[in-house]
Amino acid sequence: MAVEEIYRYPADYDLEVESRAVNDIPFWLDLLRREHPAHVLEIGCGTGRLTVPLAREGVASNFLVVGLDVESAMLARAQERLSIEPADVRDTVRLIQADICSFTCKERFDVILMPYGVAHHLTDLAAQIAAWENVHTHLVRGGLFVVDLVAPDFQLLAQALHGVPRATDLDVRANDGRHLQRSAAVSYASACQTVTYDYLYDVVDADGTRRHYQSPFTMHVYYPHELELLFRLTGFRYEPFIGSYTGKPFTNASHLMIALARS
Repeated sequence: MAVEEIYRYPADYDLEVESRAVNDIPFWLDLLRREHPAHVLEIGCGTGRLTVPLAREGVASNFLVVGLDVESAMLARAQERLSIEPADVRDTVRLIQADICSFTCKERFDVILMPYGVAHHLTDLAAQIAAWENVHTHLVRGGLFVVDLVAPDFQLLAQALHGVPRATDLDVRANDGRHLQRSAAVSYASACQTVTYDYLYDVVDADGTRRHYQSPFTMHVYYPHELELLFRLTGFRYEPFIGSYTGKPFTNASHLMIALARS
């Protein structure tokens, strides 16, 4: 998976995500309570935004968590988050630096999560098949694989075919005085189903230090039948898609496409 420049600045990433009010954590915790797993793998755990709540639930519900990410700076931030948790929470989690396309371990998991759009980073079919097959290998028989994606935004895609001019799309301040501004130009390559957000960041830290950097993000646009075929090709039995973190079914109006499948 490609590594964007912002992932080398975990504090910037956290500030960006906090401004979005994602509200997905109750969905994931409820799902795990229904599954009663012993071992859970989170792909693309990043700075531990979801990993820490999963670990807390692991203590309460008696399961272990492995957090997987390719970027060392993000994992270091996740470790910092875990360091202030009680010992039983820390002991529930293991963090691993690896790519899901090539990751291997002897452990098998009851539930594997690919949350918060991580699969969009898999921009070609070879990477997608490698990731899905590897997930299948690491699941117990009947284990659950959940993929959380952004549903296609056809209005944006139509505009991006001709290029959406650069504009500021994020301006957020933290309680400690940090200030992050982000602008983006957007383009869509229909031949390969990828949208590129050419992000520019202008960040002022609490001590006045200023950073300016470019961090383009190219994401694959998944369509429902394409996703179904990917599950079928790699040996999964997929379930009806979910269209929101409240559990509503996937419809034409859904902004999310959450896919569940069994090995």
